[in-house]
Amino acid sequence: GQPGLKGWSCTAFCVAPNIIATNAHCIVRNPTMGKRLNLSKTLFILPSFKQSFAGNTYKHRLTYPEYVHAKKPYLSIYSGSFSEKTPLNSQGQDWAFTKLIHSVCKGRTLSFADVPLRKIQKAASKDKVFMIGYHGDKQMNERLYSKNCQIRSRNNPLYFLKPQRRIMNKQAILLPHTCDAFKGSSGSPIFLETKTGPKVVGINLGSLRYERYRIRRNRYTGKIISRKKLKNGKETNMAIQPKVFMAGLKRFEQETLLNSVGEFKELQKQLKFLKLYRGRIDGILGSKTRKAIYNFEQQMKLSKLGLPTEQLLALLLEETSKLRAEQLAEKAKQ
Repeated sequence: GQPGLKGWSCTAFCVAPNIIATNAHCIVRNPTMGKRLNLSKTLFILPSFKQSFAGNTYKHRLTYPEYVHAKKPYLSIYSGSFSEKTPLNSQGQDWAFTKLIHSVCKGRTLSFADVPLRKIQKAASKDKVFMIGYHGDKQMNERLYSKNCQIRSRNNPLYFLKPQRRIMNKQAILLPHTCDAFKGSSGSPIFLETKTGPKVVGINLGSLRYERYRIRRNRYTGKIISRKKLKNGKETNMAIQPKVFMAGLKRFEQETLLNSVGEFKELQKQLKFLKLYRGRIDGILGSKTRKAIYNFEQQMKLSKLGLPTEQLLALLLEETSKLRAEQLAEKAKQ
């Protein structure tokens, strides 16, 4: 989180020795802090238990995250395309992973499991689903886990409007749940007890409540004349299943990000040669460059990262050399 009057807090957890997981709205775009977060001021709190669990006492260790790209920390983040303007549509993209320089997570990593919704619901009915995370309404010396979590149906009309139910069933990645969640619990892992130990089957996103209105508009200008509230839906907590990012996370773990502007400019040149990029060779990861990377990853049938990596550059050089060889062969025939 970040300290101060307009500060915020979220929960993050370790998924690899040097990778932490949380929500995109916690580390990329946060409504409280504005469109973009100042990641250089973000505190990463790594609590550790003392020898006895009886008092559940924490011994804190505060560190500033050390990103792979210290000057441009956003290059060290793999996340979904989250937007606050469309809460339900973008909740399926509200996830983010951050790669750190040092392996601060050794011995603390958690593993994901892609489990069908019905199996999670069945396990929840037997009290085998729980959540762990920081809650703003609790002190740090209290227990931070929520037991007896239940998984609600995506077709429940008490919690979702018909268009919302349609979106949720189409995405098939959102988990409406009853775990105890408060401000600060965004990014909390939801666990399923298995024979091989607890597995993370969801990441808590926040809550959702629908409101239904009757709206009257001016027939000529389209401006709203009156708005009458007809109905309020019940609020429910939401989580996302890991299948949406598991393949990309595997690539993110294995690949190494480019460290120099020169290498990145070379990557842009290769994208331009393949006619995937039409912008300037400036060494900046803008929207055009990211889109070009996405298109190349799609052509190569890779999980989409949208990040400049050493492996991606090597693949680009291989493809451009093939294309140049083909062009020379065609000229020779002519």
